[in-house]
Amino acid sequence: MARRPTAPRPRPGASRPSATGASAASSASAPSAPSAASSPSAASAPSAASAAPAPSAASAASANRAPQRTAAPAARSSAASAPSAASAADAPASRNRTRSLGRPAPTEAGRPAPAAAPPEEQEGGRVVQAADRFRDLVRGRPWRRRRRAIIAGGLATVVVLVAAFVTAVFLPALQVRDIAIEGTGYVSQEDVRAAVAGREGDSVLLLPTGDIEAQVEEVPGIASATVERAWPDGMRVSVTEATPVAQLTRTDGSVAVLDAEGHELPAAAAEGATLVPLAVQSGSADPDGAATAMSEVLAGLPDPLRGAVRDITASSPSDVTLTLALEDGGTKTVVWGDSADAELKGEVVQALLGQAGTVIDVSSPVAPVTR
Repeated sequence: MARRPTAPRPRPGASRPSATGASAASSASAPSAPSAASSPSAASAPSAASAAPAPSAASAASANRAPQRTAAPAARSSAASAPSAASAADAPASRNRTRSLGRPAPTEAGRPAPAAAPPEEQEGGRVVQAADRFRDLVRGRPWRRRRRAIIAGGLATVVVLVAAFVTAVFLPALQVRDIAIEGTGYVSQEDVRAAVAGREGDSVLLLPTGDIEAQVEEVPGIASATVERAWPDGMRVSVTEATPVAQLTRTDGSVAVLDAEGHELPAAAAEGATLVPLAVQSGSADPDGAATAMSEVLAGLPDPLRGAVRDITASSPSDVTLTLALEDGGTKTVVWGDSADAELKGEVVQALLGQAGTVIDVSSPVAPVTR
């Protein structure tokens, strides 16, 4: 195992180099650094190092006759100081390179120039240059240009569509000229055509089909209507007629055909139909109310009873009487009363049809009477 080198010990009787000798050695080695730095070649550094031991040995001999071995550390220190001197000589060049890379340039004293002063600040906050602010306001932004282009394009499209729509509305080729009517039977087509005659010349695009359907349904005998556009200049009206169910005879002898809701139908509706006779008794104080009550009672009858009704009479809205035809050929009279509780009254009548008697009174369905 190698031993660690130790520092040389002075010979007996020899004294250590004094402080003055060390200072003299260091002073002798100092001039050698500039000479090494000023030499153009790198080979000058060893010469400086080789020249250093001579003054060191001389100073040591003049002091206390120190052996040459003690001068070796001084020589090594002087040789080590030569590269440091060279690096000190190269420092200005490195600072020049640093300056070329954008770092602050040194001042005359060798210190870097102070950094740029921060923006001025006042008590209210930082001062902003007006030129930068106006430049940001005036400078165009791409997204603003795109938004303006989109808005302009959208407005142009809307204008074109509106102009095209207005042109189509007033275009003669799209105005209603032909009206087709379908589904009529006992209702005259002329009555339906008269209801929609005011729509001729209107634009097919703006045709109010809902309003036209309501107008057609006001024609007597029309239960429902459907209006469709027939391009380019037509309109199709399809109607459904009401079904006649009764024939009302008033106190003055006039006759009217009624549907299940009591609406009066044209006289032609009675042709080929099976109608239930309704008669308002003479001396009635409210013939219109009696006629309405009979129509409501007929509409509220269950199907088995409606087919068996031979006639209905009334003198007032609360005095409705029915005559039913039985399967054995006989008849029974049913005192119905008013049109309320039609479902309950119908169930009671069907339950009591097999009972003895010719009259069933269900004007009070919770307490029916047969006699």
